[in-house]
Amino acid sequence: MLREPMRRALEALVMERQTEGKATFPPFAQKLIEMGELKGFRDGELKGLRDGKLEGLREALLRLVARAGIPLTEDDRARIRACDDTVTLERWIDNVLGAKTAADVLS
Repeated sequence: MLREPMRRALEALVMERQTEGKATFPPFAQKLIEMGELKGFRDGELKGLRDGKLEGLREALLRLVARAGIPLTEDDRARIRACDDTVTLERWIDNVLGAKTAADVLS
């Protein structure tokens, strides 16, 4: 529907707003998003941002646990790598402070 230069500019605007956590767009851009013109792009960007955040939280948790000297079993590591809930991962990161065992962390 849009010519290539305009489409690229609009996609850049959508990406910029999403990475800054801003969910509002100019009315013309919102209409194009709702019409599906940029829906795949937006959905892909949101999934990529979510996946990146989850991976960062998992890696931070594993590093904090290692620095705290808390041994993890392969099952513990698999549980952390399989977790796809940011709230749970953030809670586990908070649990590292004062934890003495993996069970303390993953509670």
